[in-house]
Amino acid sequence: MSQDTAPAGPEEHLQLSAADMAWWSSVFKTLGDPVRLQLLIQLAAQRGAEVPVHDIGDVAVSQSTVSHHLKRLRSIGLVESRREGRVVYYRVNDGVRSALTQILRQRDQAEAR
Repeated sequence: MSQDTAPAGPEEHLQLSAADMAWWSSVFKTLGDPVRLQLLIQLAAQRGAEVPVHDIGDVAVSQSTVSHHLKRLRSIGLVESRREGRVVYYRVNDGVRSALTQILRQRDQAEAR
């Protein structure tokens, strides 16, 4: 492979500002909690559809704990919400859903090798 066609090295893709590193660190810390990761996956499975908070669950924690975890996901921009009366609807941020899809595809391709 010539140098012109060689794939870019990891250092070319990982040049992040201090603010970007802080944001990514908060994303990884947030997703390090199994309940939050499970909630994000549940919402991502809805393919961008909004889900009322009372329909999100089955994660072996109380509804108030689910709401707390969703608030953490929202605070870093992984999910979006809107309130309609007393009900809050959540959905995964479109960019996050696309990124999750790409990551899962790459994992599937790597496992197929």
